[in-house]
Amino acid sequence: MYVHHAQNIVEGRPYADTDYIYNPRVPAYSPGMYPPVFPLLLAPLYKFFGLNLLPMKLEQVAVFLLALAAVFACWRRDVGWGYALALIAILGFSPVFWAAKDRVLSDLPFMMFFYIAAVIAQQAPGFGKNWWAWAILLGVTVYAAIGTRTVGIALIAGIVLYDALRHRKITQFSGVALTACVALVLLQSRLIGSAPGGYMDQVHAITGHTALLNLAEYSRVLAGFWVASVRNEFSFFVLAVVAILTLAGIFYRYKNGFTIIEAFLVPYIGILILWPYAAGVRAVFPIIPWIVFLALNGLRKMSERFSRGYATAAILAFLLLLGIPFSEGYRALDFGPIRENQGLPEFNELCEAVRSRTSAGDIFIYYRARALSLYTGRPASPYNYRGTEVELTEQLQTIHAAYLITSTAFDDDRGFLNRYVRDHAEELDLRYQNAKFRMYRIRAAAESNSAPESQPETQSN
Repeated sequence: MYVHHAQNIVEGRPYADTDYIYNPRVPAYSPGMYPPVFPLLLAPLYKFFGLNLLPMKLEQVAVFLLALAAVFACWRRDVGWGYALALIAILGFSPVFWAAKDRVLSDLPFMMFFYIAAVIAQQAPGFGKNWWAWAILLGVTVYAAIGTRTVGIALIAGIVLYDALRHRKITQFSGVALTACVALVLLQSRLIGSAPGGYMDQVHAITGHTALLNLAEYSRVLAGFWVASVRNEFSFFVLAVVAILTLAGIFYRYKNGFTIIEAFLVPYIGILILWPYAAGVRAVFPIIPWIVFLALNGLRKMSERFSRGYATAAILAFLLLLGIPFSEGYRALDFGPIRENQGLPEFNELCEAVRSRTSAGDIFIYYRARALSLYTGRPASPYNYRGTEVELTEQLQTIHAAYLITSTAFDDDRGFLNRYVRDHAEELDLRYQNAKFRMYRIRAAAESNSAPESQPETQSN
């Protein structure tokens, strides 16, 4: 949907007009639209390269390098050049971030804006001739984070929290920064409007149970970062070492006082834990550099208690220790060129059939509705595979769906839609199939439309 928004920007269509039909029964799949900053970053690439995802993935690599530069600037003075370079090496060579480069998602740009905002807040003069320009720059950067991912509102809370703890009031600098940020947020709302369905639809699902589940899930994925999700006896040893170093780093960091980075992270972590649907490792991208910094700071302080000469040897030993699970993790990853990955050949064949054999107004039910809408220009909606068949039938009637598409390319819905087709065979007509996808016409929709139907086509590999 980010790419679809970029397409709309380039082609002058309404920003939210993506043909994606929001399903309130699966709010976690996607809101009605996404914020505009990341699509704005993609728009020039779409203009020159169209739906070629490779340039967009190369942009992700460039964004990640800028994020690493911002992380380096955040902590270079705290740990020195050597340890700061080790911090960048651990992040840059992590299999987690290697895999992230191949996804056109907003997580890496958000991480970049998150740490650029932290650098600006750290280095900006609170008074003097140009303090107001720095304040506006901070406000624009904080807006860029919010305009990339809505959870960026945590940075606004972080600025307020930092001022409350350090100054007992909102400073003039922060006031100007927050004013600039809020003004841009309001301008964004006026320019792009809104779409049905949003994150507030998920608030009702927040419970103590979901918070505990999120805490366990995010602890698991943070642990997985250190060992590249490799599970063996050695990985547990690595995690034990990291835990000791991180606790030491927290102790030494506490002695130095509360910084703007912690102020940003406290509300951000709070939102992640409270939100009812965990987003996996990509949600903790802004947290990972801080955890790595704590571990390295703990290692540096502990080694210096013995001798300053041990600091270099300690970091080299730590990098070698992490290199073992990282190497294991890379064995399962693709080391070749960045794949364009526009879809399975069978999916591309399906999209061609949808474009040629259906009408522009025909509504589809498909698990990955946003991708189908992007590549076919047809309205599409996801379904609640955790619900019932009665619920799906009601959805078909409510949105006047004309087709549904099943797949054997993945089983993310645990076969729900395939079972529905089997149980309601008398209500559906097969109109297209290939090795991995089947497209069914819903008879109720066909009966309400007198247009002639195409005969089914079958492709085999």
